[in-house]
Amino acid sequence: MFEAFHEIVTNVSKTIEKYEAELDRPVIGVIPAYFPLELIEAAGGYPVQLWGNNLPIEKADAYLQSYCCSVARSVMELEMREISHMVKAYAFTSLCDTLINLREIYRRVFSKPTLELSIPITRTDAARHNYLESVIKSVTAGLEKITGKEITPETLGEAAKICGRTRALQRRLYRMRSKNPGLVKSLDFYTAIKTGWFLPGDVYNRMLEDLLQKLAGMDATNRNSPKLLISGMVFDPLEIHKIIDESGACVVDDDFANGWRTVSKGDLNTENLVEGITDYLFGPTPCCCLYNPENDRHPYLLDKVRESGADGVLFWYIKFCEPDAFDRPQLMKHLKDANVPVSFIDLELTMTNFDAVRTRISAFCEILERG
Repeated sequence: MFEAFHEIVTNVSKTIEKYEAELDRPVIGVIPAYFPLELIEAAGGYPVQLWGNNLPIEKADAYLQSYCCSVARSVMELEMREISHMVKAYAFTSLCDTLINLREIYRRVFSKPTLELSIPITRTDAARHNYLESVIKSVTAGLEKITGKEITPETLGEAAKICGRTRALQRRLYRMRSKNPGLVKSLDFYTAIKTGWFLPGDVYNRMLEDLLQKLAGMDATNRNSPKLLISGMVFDPLEIHKIIDESGACVVDDDFANGWRTVSKGDLNTENLVEGITDYLFGPTPCCCLYNPENDRHPYLLDKVRESGADGVLFWYIKFCEPDAFDRPQLMKHLKDANVPVSFIDLELTMTNFDAVRTRISAFCEILERG
């Protein structure tokens, strides 16, 4: 039942080109993370999320140092090799220094338009609203210029329904996995989530609805397997999930930026767009890249472990991701102090040898099995 999802993830360029021709909409590449796709949909664009890939870095190193995260380097590799030729413009957020600088490099090196939803670093809702008001005006004006279409209350409302429906269906898939550990293999689960990065929302929603209907009558068989909660920014490389499946462990929940942190976001309030996007960005799930002192990750992650019934937490660290690196030691200590077993793996999206990761995951699962 996951074959169609795997086919799309395996043939990303072919998929995007197909729907670009069918929709006759400009493809806008969304550089991670948390850019409201509703804005692109409402402007008549075709949003495609770019969270990196496993291409060998051959050209991007001319502009990005080797100690930049592999998400940024591999995304730029796509453009430099002209693999992303179908992308007409790029939308950025300001989650970290690397992404901020990456946008400036795109502006200087490539001729394609770029937009930036600059996320404020302030303590109060009022300050966030004031800052985002001007940012949103700039972003919406930029999108309208790129697509040639006006964003109206009607198109915003329709876009919010589609995108909100996507996240609601994904949350149902998450709940199914948590309540029935082992029902869905980790590789299949994250392939199904990743498919949504490349498909038009209504097409993807129909696929999810069909998948959920098929899963509803099924039951897991390996209930006694070690149950993992995984925390990190990006759930790639997908090869790691294959290793987890082979180890016999079950992933029951996650705290990925492109997983639950995004999926947990509710419907976008389009009647007051500034307020709606403020709420969308800063809630409900905390993130190491978003400054919100009222939403602490420490109790949140511990609560998530207890609610999911996870036996341990595996931190999934993409090398040179500074926000995640700064958070991880104190999060691990907080969980250890609460007697929650923890471990971590160091990854790059472009890695090809997984032996060390396999050994580390296997050892962690043995520890969990021994109790």
